[in-house]
Amino acid sequence: MPYFKTNRIYNMKKHLLLFLTILSANIIFSQSIFNAYQQEMDAAYQMYPKVPKGVLEGWSFTMTHFSHIEESIQESCSGLPKAYTVMGLTEDGQGYFRNNLVNISNLSGYSIADIKQNPQTAILAFAATYDFLLTDFNITSTNPKDHIEVFEALAEIPLDHNPVNNFALNSHIYSVLSFVAKPTNQAYYNFPNYQIDLAQVFGATNYAVLSSTNVSTTNVSVTNGQGVNYVPVQMKSTEYGPAIWNPAPSCNYSSRSGTAVSAITIHTIQGSYAGAISWSQNCSSNVSFHYVVRSSDGQVTQMVLEANKGWHVGSENPYTIGIEHEGYVSDPSWYTTALYSGSAGICKDVTISGYGINPLRTYYGASSTGLNVLGGCTKIKGHQHYPNQSHTDPGINWNWPNYYKLINDNPAISPLTTASGTLFDTGGATGNYANDERELYLIQPVGATNVTITFNAFDIEANWDYMFVYDGATTSSPLIGTYTGTTNPGTLTSNGGARLIEFRSDCATTNAGWEIVWNSTNGGGGGTSDVTAPISTVTSPNNWKTQDFTATFTATDETGGSGLDKKLYQVIDFDGSDWRANANSGFFSDNFDQTAIHSDWTNASGTWTLLGGYLDQSDEANTNTNIYADLNQNAHNEWFYHYAMKINGSGTNKRAGFHFMCDDATLTNRGNSYFVWFRTDNNKIQIYKVVNDVFSLELDQPFTLNDNQWYDVKIAFSKTSGDIDVWVDNAIGATWNDATPFTSGNAISFRSGESYYQVNNLKAYHEHGATELVTVGANSDIRYQNTNSTTPSGRIKSIAIDVAKNVSSIASQDINADWTTPSLVTSVNDGTAADIDNQTNNTQLSANWTASTDSHSDIERYWYAIGSTAGATDVVNWTDNWFNTSFTHTGLSLNFGSTYYVTVKTENGAGLISTEVTADGITIDSPTNPPVAGFTVFNSSVCSGDSILLSNSSSDATTYVWTINNGATLSSSTAANPYAYITATGTYDIELTATGPGGSDVS
Repeated sequence: MPYFKTNRIYNMKKHLLLFLTILSANIIFSQSIFNAYQQEMDAAYQMYPKVPKGVLEGWSFTMTHFSHIEESIQESCSGLPKAYTVMGLTEDGQGYFRNNLVNISNLSGYSIADIKQNPQTAILAFAATYDFLLTDFNITSTNPKDHIEVFEALAEIPLDHNPVNNFALNSHIYSVLSFVAKPTNQAYYNFPNYQIDLAQVFGATNYAVLSSTNVSTTNVSVTNGQGVNYVPVQMKSTEYGPAIWNPAPSCNYSSRSGTAVSAITIHTIQGSYAGAISWSQNCSSNVSFHYVVRSSDGQVTQMVLEANKGWHVGSENPYTIGIEHEGYVSDPSWYTTALYSGSAGICKDVTISGYGINPLRTYYGASSTGLNVLGGCTKIKGHQHYPNQSHTDPGINWNWPNYYKLINDNPAISPLTTASGTLFDTGGATGNYANDERELYLIQPVGATNVTITFNAFDIEANWDYMFVYDGATTSSPLIGTYTGTTNPGTLTSNGGARLIEFRSDCATTNAGWEIVWNSTNGGGGGTSDVTAPISTVTSPNNWKTQDFTATFTATDETGGSGLDKKLYQVIDFDGSDWRANANSGFFSDNFDQTAIHSDWTNASGTWTLLGGYLDQSDEANTNTNIYADLNQNAHNEWFYHYAMKINGSGTNKRAGFHFMCDDATLTNRGNSYFVWFRTDNNKIQIYKVVNDVFSLELDQPFTLNDNQWYDVKIAFSKTSGDIDVWVDNAIGATWNDATPFTSGNAISFRSGESYYQVNNLKAYHEHGATELVTVGANSDIRYQNTNSTTPSGRIKSIAIDVAKNVSSIASQDINADWTTPSLVTSVNDGTAADIDNQTNNTQLSANWTASTDSHSDIERYWYAIGSTAGATDVVNWTDNWFNTSFTHTGLSLNFGSTYYVTVKTENGAGLISTEVTADGITIDSPTNPPVAGFTVFNSSVCSGDSILLSNSSSDATTYVWTINNGATLSSSTAANPYAYITATGTYDIELTATGPGGSDVS
């Protein structure tokens, strides 16, 4: 082991650790992370019992959070060498990091390609190398605390005398030991309760700082929360108090040449905290960043002074400060609360340091996976948001809204406590709001149990300025909605007595703003006592559905509430381009976002088209338009229809609405049916009943409705009670009871008169029990299989309504469906390449095949078996071959002259197995060269007590048996070249029997 031995730097127990950090799981999560590779690690421990249980888990968590890092992983924006596999191994350290993947391949015997491709191989190779190093270092202890030399040898961090690299290496080792030492990890991952005294291993003083979650500095030292000093004076940051100062070499940064700092760049390192710190010391990396933040506890290390130009975001370096964060963009587990807090602390400090960076200029929009260049107004943003970039960190998992709130302390809240009132933006009734605003308005009338807000006007800069409405008194309350542009939010009703409104504007372009009118209900003044919506849930085991299955529903009302009235559900399915539903099952869904109206609609009257993602009726002169679709409403008692609508036009009698329970939608008034009519000119909701195609007005309810405003409409109907309820924007608008309700219907229809009419997102539900059987397959509830392994083909939705007519939020459960077996493997070949029919090796068999395909749930694994007849499994039973399309099975004892058959089958992600395919067979031929026995005796004339060397000269032999007569003895009867010991004077006969694949021979 010359490579590792000559590079060992010191024993951690005997030398002062210059720098220490914590990377372990023991302070990140209240629960341990699920390890998807636990089975493979357990198998490695069985194969290499000297490797202590826990070190594989500790190493993997520290490096990858149990994620298998593949070739396709995004490059680090800082040029940090890529790590691969679930163990986080470096293949090309770019002349700076050690190539521990290459070293582990050399020592374990597994190829680099196999280690990178197969997580199981990577784990076995790591364990094999660990086992080898224990022997090479003559370590017999089974406690990981005594394996420091092994950890040093296996890491990628350079083993030199650079103090920052020592810091990084020791940080990594501490992470592994801390993970193994944590009792909850020992219990969760089932490894022993090791007695590891980390204070003894690292020294009490250093451990006190190392184990602290808070590190702070004074003018003379860095301390933990209890005042224990650790980092030397020269290692503290003079610019940001909580940071440790580990300067990058001058070869990796430069002067800003007078360019002022005006922005902050947020990065993800695509690696570890320790790796980032070490990499910044490498002059060949040509990269640096001002700060790096640790995932486990938010500890900060500063590498470059803010006055200097770090090299982290290409052409935009001159004016930015760069913050790197430990982790990978694809794995949200690295983005801990502590990491966000530590990073936000840096940003807050920078914004008060005189650069003129307004914290309100922090990006707070949606996360994304690609490049998304933002304008100059946004000053604190991700690498992916700058021009001229190719890296997309921090990516889809970075929580920008939360980060914004951490950087920006909430401003003073403007309280509004009257029972009703009007709220304008800061520009008042006639002026525009201002740039760079963040305003909070709390509408909380005294004693209110319900608050309703209505937007009389809404006009803010689309996609740059935003309003957030919270159902409660703080920004931590449930978010009702986020609004931008000119789409009026309409009327919003709270579930309690408070409604918080937050408005944010950017640095340019202001619009007219808004006018909000609010009203409230006082619980002590005769208002409705139950204003709390019920809760509905739907669940089904989160696995692939290959046949009909059961969905479980719950619906609850609050304690002391009015009680549940209706429990409803809907099943929709995805055909690859649109979410629809099987109308024959009593469900309906149309989002109207295709290029043409679906064929299940019939345009009977009016001009109906799809326009801008809506169903649009543009014949304003028509007094009775009609577009209808089939919907089986016969088999169920409770019905719920949900859609959005907008009415507009130039007339004075504009009306539009919806027919349900129609028995003949081709007729003028749809035969027997009900329809709900909305009138915007005289502000009415009307309910009609149609008998034999003659309608009668049953309810004429005043209700304020505006032209050209979108409304959310919900209609419930009960065949049992005859009740019809109508909600507009979740406020109950009309209720009527039919003493003789219709009990059958086969269609639904939209209708308008003398108006433009737009409709969107039509849904139909019916009642559910505690459980419901959801059918799968053609003409079933879910009629389509997944179009790929990540896009569900079905969705179950549920909703509940209480007696007080409060409507719950919609709950949903996505469903993955695949009922088709994967395609057959083809071209199953004996051997490692083209098919062979014969071989002489009777200890192993190989085979390869062309990959299967599965367009629904993807290929999960291949299975192979070996038998003495076609399709049999008597030689090797079914064996999991992962995604590999070839194998070599060793350790066999095959009969010469016999033929053996390899059979292969494919399993997809849904657990469905393809038909088995068997190769044409391979015959084990006897070797053509039988062995020839022979030997030479040296010193044929000897004295009593002497020994004779027997020198074997056999060919084509694999085993040997020696004999000697007259009481002389052999050093070994089966060795290739034994010694014969002469015990007395005499003549001796010596015989050798040599055996090989072709037989035996005697000499």
